Amino acid sequence: MEFWYVLIGIGFLILLLPYVRLFFKRLNCACKINKLCRKKGYKKYSTHLFWFLGNQYGMNCDLYIETANEIFAIKLFGVTRRLSVLILKQKNAYSIRKKSVLPTHGGGIRTPIDSRQKPIPTYNFRYKYKEIWETKIPRRILLVNPISSGIKYQPSHGSEVSVDLGDIVNGMEIHSLSYLLERLENTL
Repeated sequence: MEFWYVLIGIGFLILLLPYVRLFFKRLNCACKINKLCRKKGYKKYSTHLFWFLGNQYGMNCDLYIETANEIFAIKLFGVTRRLSVLILKQKNAYSIRKKSVLPTHGGGIRTPIDSRQKPIPTYNFRYKYKEIWETKIPRRILLVNPISSGIKYQPSHGSEVSVDLGDIVNGMEIHSLSYLLERLENTL
């Protein structure tokens, strides 16, 4: 009987590992953003207590960063597995492409498998927006953290295209943590 408890515990740990990774990546994200904001003198406003645990299902942005000329409205989007590809669809939906290995006699064949399409809510980048920010340039940022191995955009007609960091998809700039920190570092 003890064997089964150990086996179930190991299975449970394997299932939780991507979420533990996500938690620590987000803690690291929060620390780096806080450090940069202190260094550059930017003001940071979170829209809820544990903003760094925000996910793609919430309707409101998670964080605002105010610089001298711009206001960065940031919505967090997490991909739990590093080797997956995030597919953003035209009509506010997404799917995750994972590689599945089919064992064969001489090794294995890797085949991509897309998850079912999931809706993305229309994000409110003006949630708890301050009136004094109206004079600043707004930036609507979708911060993919942890980042996947690739991001693609699939229009309703045509083939998929790769998305580079900084590209605008569905009205949002796609950023990774390192790209966001680089943009903030170089902002006046």
